[in-house]
Amino acid sequence: MSTRPLFSAFAGWLVRPEWADRVVAGAYDSKSPAQRRSEVDDNPFSFLGVTRSRADLQPGDNPTNEELLARGATTLSRILEAGAFAPTGRPALYVYRLTGPDHAQTGVVAALDIGGFFDGRILTHENVRPERAQLLGHHLEVVGATSSPVALTHRTNPELQSLLHHTTESVPDVDHFIEGVQHEIWTLSTVDTEHAARLLADESVYVTDGHHRSAAAVAGRDAHPDDPAFSRTLAVLFPDTELRIEAFHRRSPGSDVHDTESFLAALAITGTVTPVADASAADPTERGEIGVYTDKRWFKLSLHSADHPSALASLDVERLRHSVIGGVMGVDELAEQSGVDYVPAPSGVDELMRRCDLDDSVGFLVYPTDIADLMAVAEAGDLMPPKSSYFSPKPRSGIFLRMLGCGATAHLAPS
Repeated sequence: MSTRPLFSAFAGWLVRPEWADRVVAGAYDSKSPAQRRSEVDDNPFSFLGVTRSRADLQPGDNPTNEELLARGATTLSRILEAGAFAPTGRPALYVYRLTGPDHAQTGVVAALDIGGFFDGRILTHENVRPERAQLLGHHLEVVGATSSPVALTHRTNPELQSLLHHTTESVPDVDHFIEGVQHEIWTLSTVDTEHAARLLADESVYVTDGHHRSAAAVAGRDAHPDDPAFSRTLAVLFPDTELRIEAFHRRSPGSDVHDTESFLAALAITGTVTPVADASAADPTERGEIGVYTDKRWFKLSLHSADHPSALASLDVERLRHSVIGGVMGVDELAEQSGVDYVPAPSGVDELMRRCDLDDSVGFLVYPTDIADLMAVAEAGDLMPPKSSYFSPKPRSGIFLRMLGCGATAHLAPS
């Protein structure tokens, strides 16, 4: 076990309130590539321009990875030169509260020791796609800063939560409302930072969102083993009792699906297939149910009951991946170019239908994964399919910056 603390204070930068509307990015996963592209085209200060992926480019725009990352660095330089961020000026931990229409969660933001991924203090639960992780790892070097925190959970520590909630009784340093969610940030005093750090000293945590960012941070550390800035990454820790998980629906091509009726006949091998009137009737109400959208029609699939040898094998997303997307449709969801697309529940079923209708792919509505299942899979050392859970509300990029002192931030001190 490492003697380094898992969570450390850092001298972060916070978006200035007058710049938040232009800089803070919307939720990445809830937008289509065309929507993200439009946001970047319309707003040269959007942090989506820093984190853009190849999927967000205009048709026919095919830069090298180096050129793509250079665009992100240029956008960050533009944001910094405009004075959109202000440095905290001292190492600190930060309180981050997200408040939606019917839910709130309060966590602590810190610099996370990457060594925790290897010594058992940080547990993961999702597969990653290597090419995406490699690009994000190189992004760290070229852009030179992190703004999208790896999201973590732990079993609730009442004393820590009491400290954080007491802090939220004061005026926040950042108070920004975007896409129906209020994002508030408080910088902990030196005394409270030290107190919170002591409470976090013996924590074991679970990654809830940011598996690719985690893999990128590991790659960055491996590439810069002697650089302390790369030994940690930006993270936010929320208590398990305050998290809300929503479904991450799927859309899949089907190389082995020749027509709707043969697909439905093959699907019946995995469970009972029932035609239903609409998406509302297809929406799963319990585990073992999957809504299926094909040929502009809706069906409910009730998977056959079975004994499952592990927490992973019992999950609907894993049964769907193995038995339906793989077994019936002939698609390996874990392959780099699987063609499987993901639509979070907050984006709406209409968005799933719209995407399916564009290319005659098949849509699947899944029942949300439970936080206890996530922890059980992680503790067993297993890995779920990508996008197995959608935590809402989500932290946003463009609120924090942790400087790495390279690339676009080579002129700034690392934090």
